[in-house]
Amino acid sequence: MTHDAHTAPTALLPHLRASIERLHATARGLTDDDVRAPSLLPGWSRAHVLTHIARAADSRTRLLTAARTGADTPQYADEAQREREIEEGAGRPAPELAADLRGALDGFLKAAAEHPDTAWDVPVRWLDAGMRPVRRAVGSLVREVEVHHTDLDCGHGPSDWPPFFVARELATTAAGLRERADVPGMVLIADEDGARRPIGDGHGPRVSGPAAVLLGWLTGRTDGHGLTLSPPGPLPDVPTWRS
Repeated sequence: MTHDAHTAPTALLPHLRASIERLHATARGLTDDDVRAPSLLPGWSRAHVLTHIARAADSRTRLLTAARTGADTPQYADEAQREREIEEGAGRPAPELAADLRGALDGFLKAAAEHPDTAWDVPVRWLDAGMRPVRRAVGSLVREVEVHHTDLDCGHGPSDWPPFFVARELATTAAGLRERADVPGMVLIADEDGARRPIGDGHGPRVSGPAAVLLGWLTGRTDGHGLTLSPPGPLPDVPTWRS
C-alpha cells in the first residue's frame, strides 16, 4: 500500500500548490534558447519536460472527470498518445510552454478542489496501473512536479524537495523496491529518523545519509554523493525509476 492509498488528497493540495508555484517561477525565467537545451532526461529538452508535466496534469484532470461523471475515460489512450503529445508540444517557444503549463496545472487544481469528497475512491483507468482509485491523482502530480522540476536542470535539486515529499516518497519507493526481485539486498537508513528500510532480502550493506540524498539516488537524480555505506564499498545498483 502506498501513501496515496491512505492520505487525504485534499490534505496534499496545499503542498501541490506550493510545488507548482516554485515550478512556475522557474518556467517564467526560461528563454527560447533555455528550453531548447537538454534536460537531465536522456533525449529530452527542457521543452519536452515542461510539456510532459502539462500533459500529465491534463491526464489527471481527465481521471477526476471520469470519477465524477462515471465515464470510462482512461488517463491516456495508450503510451503512444502520451509520447506523441510530448513530441508535438516540445517545439513551442518558451512563453507558450510556460502559459500551457500554468493552464494545465491550474485546471487540475480547480478540478481537485471541486472534486466531491465521496468520489476520491472511485476507480479510474491509469496508464501504468490499470484500475486504481482516483485519489492517487494528487499525490502522483506532486511527484511529477517536484522530480521533473529537478529534471529541468535549473537548480532545483533533491535538497529543495519539501520534507513531507521526501519522507512520503522515500517510504513509497522503498516499499516498491522491496517487491522487486532484481534489486540487491541493502538497508536504507535516513539520518532524520534512523529507521531501517530493508530492500531485497535486507542482508546487504547499510546505506545511510540525509533522506533527500537517499531519495535522489534511488530516483536516479543524483549519484549518491554524501551517502555512507557500511561496510564500505560501492553503492549497489538500483533499477531505473519512473515517476
